[in-house]
Amino acid sequence: MEEYSEKQLAILKVAERLFADQGFHGTSVRDIAQEADVNIAMISYYFGSKDKLLETIFRYRMEASRKFINELLENNTMEPLEKINSLIDRFINKMLGEQYFQCIMSREQLNSQASPVRDLIWELKGEMLGLMQPIVTQAQEAGIFYKDVDVEMLMTTLFGTIHQVIPAQHILKKSAPATVMNDDEFREYVKKRVSTHLKKLFKAILTHEF
Repeated sequence: MEEYSEKQLAILKVAERLFADQGFHGTSVRDIAQEADVNIAMISYYFGSKDKLLETIFRYRMEASRKFINELLENNTMEPLEKINSLIDRFINKMLGEQYFQCIMSREQLNSQASPVRDLIWELKGEMLGLMQPIVTQAQEAGIFYKDVDVEMLMTTLFGTIHQVIPAQHILKKSAPATVMNDDEFREYVKKRVSTHLKKLFKAILTHEF
């Protein structure tokens, strides 16, 4: 896992926010340098170009997910449904906690032109599918999960639900009990609500339990 200095991380986080707010093409290296309080030469030294800076943001955000995926796959103490639930909570916390990055990621997935960033997105999604598939297959062979499970659609359901919640938060906040919550309480409320919904849904799709 690549290590980044505090200055590099500060630049990455500023660039991530500006790319999300203004778009990649609407953000200049000068904008990033001013916001991060560094000179343009430092950004060029660390990252090379604006395209490489965006690519580094994706690599940085994805590396932690890749590490989690590998650790979960190698865990022999958890039951299959526990692993699925752990995966659900991991991506709820990650995606709701990294909303600038999710905004950029959504935009890049719609990019019709081939790019290193788009390739990274599909590479990671392939790895995540590769994680869930053996969990489901092993549980099917043990008679724990149903045989006719579409794992690709499960992953799509997981990410699609969380992606939809991100822009819908202002609507959710208008309904009780969220109306009287502060921002921290509301974030935890949304995470718990999404987690409960997805776990119930996945359990119904995967298992013989009700």
